[in-house]
Amino acid sequence: MQGRTKSESRRPLSGRSRSAPEGRTFLAALSDRWNSLKNDAVRANLPRLLLFFLAAVGAGAVLVHLAEAGQEDGMFRRLFDGIWWSVVTIASVGYGDKYPRTDVGRSFAILLILSGVVLTSLISGTIASIFVERRIREGKGLRDVKLKRHILVCGWNSNARNVLEGIAASGEAARTSVVLVSMMESDLFEDLKTRYPGLDLRFVRGDHTQEAVLRRASAGAAHACVLLPDETGPGGASNADERTIMACLAVKALNPEIHAGAEILKPESEQHLVRAQADDVIVNGEFSGRLLSAAGFEPGLPGAARKLFSGETRLRQSPIPSSLVGKTFREASGWYLSERSAVLIGVLSKGKGMALEDLLSDDSSAIDAFIKRKFQEAEMDLARETGAGDEIHLAPGPDYVIRDSDWAFTVG
Repeated sequence: MQGRTKSESRRPLSGRSRSAPEGRTFLAALSDRWNSLKNDAVRANLPRLLLFFLAAVGAGAVLVHLAEAGQEDGMFRRLFDGIWWSVVTIASVGYGDKYPRTDVGRSFAILLILSGVVLTSLISGTIASIFVERRIREGKGLRDVKLKRHILVCGWNSNARNVLEGIAASGEAARTSVVLVSMMESDLFEDLKTRYPGLDLRFVRGDHTQEAVLRRASAGAAHACVLLPDETGPGGASNADERTIMACLAVKALNPEIHAGAEILKPESEQHLVRAQADDVIVNGEFSGRLLSAAGFEPGLPGAARKLFSGETRLRQSPIPSSLVGKTFREASGWYLSERSAVLIGVLSKGKGMALEDLLSDDSSAIDAFIKRKFQEAEMDLARETGAGDEIHLAPGPDYVIRDSDWAFTVG
């Protein structure tokens, strides 16, 4: 797996900054759902129906109170008695503790009962239609998603389920929503929701290379983005890499601080994705041949590699505790083994990167010129540093000194 990690301000997919909040809070998620439900209710004219309902209750209470207030039994002596009777009557409860005795009062009761039947039917039908429509629109990917610090999965192919399985096994599933952005059919999305009940899956149907579609998925507030070679869009896999590059540019234009990881089909597309500010780039099938060849001489390696990315003992990336800064790799390894029952195998060392204007030269290819133009249209700074100076040190040696900008690679 070949990664390109950006400047220190960026957060890798599997790591968290020392001061960052842990995912979306319950109250934030509840507020998002409430605002969305409120907007749907307003569009369906539910507030107006509720106002008519309250007006009918109030009118019935006042009219019956005035008509029955002079009766000797005193059932409607107070206005609140009329309100109580009006609510019980219009809701079809019918306790029978209060009822009008005069012809005028009974005439008002008939009108209230008839209007109550109509209003309660309209209100219950409207509420049901709101939830049914929300369900249908969500399943078809037609609803806007209002989330924060979620993960975008742009594009879809036969290997995309492995991405969802990885997110589900990461320990972040309970705190992070996942938004799928592609042209997949609604039946497939419903199947995914059934297959991964532990994930808060959302769906936005559309071309993930278009900023308008990404805005519907709240790309500007997302924490991370996974870009896959798309088989559902126009052209299928034939132009998947080009669409991945365009999607990366669109995502970065909306959210320059998002951590974008991308998979490509052709190795020659890697350089263009790096120039489009992709933080991690993986070439499809890059290690398949090596693992298969290793199976003939070291038959345990393919199984070990599989376990490194699945299960409880998988490979993880995390911030190094500040107490280990300045200590040697040997001392840090001992601390991880004793305190976290994990094996420290290496570190990600942050370094000074290169500016995009250095990567995108004036005599570069047409794709580079396109990338440069897109950054200029988005008013993004070409002089901002990339992560070209970041280095991965596996088994760096016992005397390697841990720095405050290092991240740990551990197994366990």
